[in-house]
Amino acid sequence: MRDKVIIIGGFVEIIELCEESNLNIIGIVDPNKKDSYLSYSIIGSEENIEEWRPRYSNLKLIIAPDAPKVRKKLAGLYKQYDFYFYTLISKTAKVSKSSRIEEGSIIQGGSNISSEVLIGACVKVNNHANIMHNAHVGHFSTIAPNAVLLGHVKVGEACYIGANATILQHVSICDNVTIGAGAVVTKNITSPNTVWAGVPARELKNKKA
Repeated sequence: MRDKVIIIGGFVEIIELCEESNLNIIGIVDPNKKDSYLSYSIIGSEENIEEWRPRYSNLKLIIAPDAPKVRKKLAGLYKQYDFYFYTLISKTAKVSKSSRIEEGSIIQGGSNISSEVLIGACVKVNNHANIMHNAHVGHFSTIAPNAVLLGHVKVGEACYIGANATILQHVSICDNVTIGAGAVVTKNITSPNTVWAGVPARELKNKKA
């Protein structure tokens, strides 16, 4: 039997990943779309959750948005209504049997999750990201396409690691940090709500994540 899910946010790449994974998409929740999207019904939005929740309370949700803070906010909202989240892993991703991926995370195609990696809840690992052995990724964080986390890296909650960025081994990044595309992080980052970019990565002044 095909698993039934509801997608929060009408993002094409996540819809296609659900289709590739042979999931039964019952509908989409998106305040910016009306009636249907890509042949799937728009069942409502966060604003009228009380109206549609009773019909779908037994289904798991997939939170599609890329932005960590948005995903964290949505997860908190739907938890209040006793929803659970579906863990979506592409068939083309390589995931070590010694790693652990928590509820609601999305692992997209071509990604590599190496040995003894811990992926927190509602994390999004984009296409061809490479997370090496003993790395930890905190809840709600996003790892963008082709980013590399080397061994024993620790990424806090609600962080965004940009496309093609590299985090060198044993480096720790605190919560709510944005790493720019192509950056190379060579040292620990301990200041939350900061943005880092460049090679080696340096904090961008007067900008907040």
